[in-house]
Amino acid sequence: MVYRKKNFFLGQLDNIEFVVVLTRYQNKWVFCWHKKRKSYENPGGHVEQGETAMQAARRELYEETGITDCEIIPLWDYEQPWDDEIHRNNGRFYLAIVNSLGELPESEMEKIELFDEVPENFTYDREDALSDFEMASNMLKAWERK
Repeated sequence: MVYRKKNFFLGQLDNIEFVVVLTRYQNKWVFCWHKKRKSYENPGGHVEQGETAMQAARRELYEETGITDCEIIPLWDYEQPWDDEIHRNNGRFYLAIVNSLGELPESEMEKIELFDEVPENFTYDREDALSDFEMASNMLKAWERK
């Protein structure tokens, strides 16, 4: 059974433990190729002790892509149930609008690539990811109309 994450308005959840950074560069989505998992992922990861969720988003984006020249915007919160149906992790989605790519530092990521949509070989639930990217794309369109 797949336990789907549940999205919440930004700021509705506390104890944010994870961040996911949907990353946009030159009208393409940036994905990282994980060396061990041999699949694509969004930049993201754990919020470390003493770190805010925004600090974690900036750190993870740099560690997994080398990107520092960008604007990062918080989008929404989410709750991810564990397989045991009891425990849950809280997370936050961000959008990074990238001005220029950086040099990929040594990490668990082998490379980054640009895509029009979520790649087929995606580490996590692709159906959830497609929905997340559609929501983020709609937000981008709304901002562009201003």
